Amino acid sequence: MYKLTALLISVLLLGFSLTLAQDARSTVQPNIVITGNEVGDPTNNLELFTADPVSFGPVNSGGLVWTVNNIENRQSGYDLQSNGSTQEIWYDLNNPGYLHAVFTYSSVCDNAWADRTCLYFGSDDGGANWFELGAVPVNTGTAGRSGFPSIIGKQDGSAVIANHNNADQTATRTTVFIDDGAFSYSFSNFDPGEAPFGNGQAIWPILGMTANDELILASSVNGGDSFYVNTLAGGVFSGWQTFNGDQAETQSLNVSDGGKVGMAYAGGNGNDYDVWYTESTDAGLTWTTPLRIWDAVPDAAQDYFGCIRGVSVNFYGEEPVVVFECGWNTATGYYPGRESEIRFWSPNINGGNTKAIADTNNVGGFVPNFPGVADVMYPIGRPVIGRSQVHDYLFVAFQTTSGEFWPGAAAADSTAFFQGMFMYSTDGGDTWTDPEVFTPVTTPLLDFRHVSIVPVAPVSPVDDDIITVHLAMQGDPMPASTANGWGIMPPSITAQYYHFTTDILVEIIGVEDDISLNSFALEQNYPNPFNPSTTIKYTLGERSAVTLKVYDVLGNEVANLVNTTQEAGQHSVNFDASSLSSGLYIYTLNTGNFTSSKKMMLLK
Repeated sequence: MYKLTALLISVLLLGFSLTLAQDARSTVQPNIVITGNEVGDPTNNLELFTADPVSFGPVNSGGLVWTVNNIENRQSGYDLQSNGSTQEIWYDLNNPGYLHAVFTYSSVCDNAWADRTCLYFGSDDGGANWFELGAVPVNTGTAGRSGFPSIIGKQDGSAVIANHNNADQTATRTTVFIDDGAFSYSFSNFDPGEAPFGNGQAIWPILGMTANDELILASSVNGGDSFYVNTLAGGVFSGWQTFNGDQAETQSLNVSDGGKVGMAYAGGNGNDYDVWYTESTDAGLTWTTPLRIWDAVPDAAQDYFGCIRGVSVNFYGEEPVVVFECGWNTATGYYPGRESEIRFWSPNINGGNTKAIADTNNVGGFVPNFPGVADVMYPIGRPVIGRSQVHDYLFVAFQTTSGEFWPGAAAADSTAFFQGMFMYSTDGGDTWTDPEVFTPVTTPLLDFRHVSIVPVAPVSPVDDDIITVHLAMQGDPMPASTANGWGIMPPSITAQYYHFTTDILVEIIGVEDDISLNSFALEQNYPNPFNPSTTIKYTLGERSAVTLKVYDVLGNEVANLVNTTQEAGQHSVNFDASSLSSGLYIYTLNTGNFTSSKKMMLLK
């Protein structure tokens, strides 16, 4: 009898403990804002967590091959890149292969981060190799602290970087830095001044750039229900304008090919969880009346299903397209353990109503973001949206909980690991591919957060039917941020920056790729995809001087298969790609009066 009673008590206690754990995982969390001015007590009793830099090979995901490149082996002790959707990578369409990226960095992890700065990186080969240019503003040892950067570029390839810092003024606020040329690392400082509205300094900048190099700057204020917009043209700021919206980087900017400036943001009119859109046709000097595209109405329990942080805007032609996160919130906080989703809006899609494009139905099921260190992140959130240079493709990347936790799923205060997901649309957002994970499963396990996307994805210089998508994302073996997790998670200097790229082949329906002249023809290689070799066949209508070459999507020649005179008739050649990386390649046959190209996919 005693044993039975003890067993019943044990079962009841276990059930009670699990109930407490489940309740804790759905407990409302405060809407924490990190200002970037953290200076706390550097002493602590936690052992520093360290890990070696991690690199890895290609990731095969949903028919796409993602090439992953370390943006150097820098490891940072400050790993909160943004309070919202990030803007940390830019592709220069006028200089093919030129990529620019910027990240918040600190060499220490002591709850003060006195050396915290924004490191600027570049690549001139499409992201295969990266070089570090240095800190922005230039850190001479007395330049103060900077953080939370945003990057865009001018028509001449000069990078434009904004962050908030105290380098040239006593108060920390947004400043714009414009380089003298592509990778010159000779920045001029443009200070928009203090926001004159009495709510504090403008920080957390987001940028947009017109084809006339007019810079639109949106900057938040810590506290209150407003953010500010300013335009820099000819070296002069137009002056701050105020918008009724939420704080903490919940605004996004982009510019269409026709020069229309779109801005989407969360908050406004007393409800922090609504989403709004407005646009400008004069480089941000005047704006249309904001349109509410999501109305977060409270339910019977006074909970709101709406947007708390991640918002991103782009264009499909001249029509705006917006993605934003939606999850459950209270009047003053949010539920990290409840369902969330990515919603899409465009005025000509779904009758002008938003629709969910990523939720628990298509991201692999629901995994809560346990409230250990939740970082004001929904289980599905922080989306960014890009468009293609031609062909009108749209791309969305975001982050989701992966199902792994620190220290483990059984603990009520566990901290979730996140992963990156990607999807695209070929019809302006009406239909989308299924979201696919593009980040790898690694040892040690990495927590991937703060994804950025280039605003406009380029096409290959040798074939404009190949679109190259570029993403940047932070990976860290210690999940969550040190800024929010101090005293809970072990301090670490382990966060790394990664570049992800994939090539998407545009399918031209009803158009025959083969071009023939006098019985000249180039056939599709077989097998395709292939690993590591494939056969290419072609037909010559007459005796000809023949070249058959293979190029990567940047136009670099990687193989010269044929360079001789051949007789009329059918020919074949074997291509061994053992020394090449996974991805799309183009092979081109040239006989003098006949040229034809085709694509092939190497999958290793």
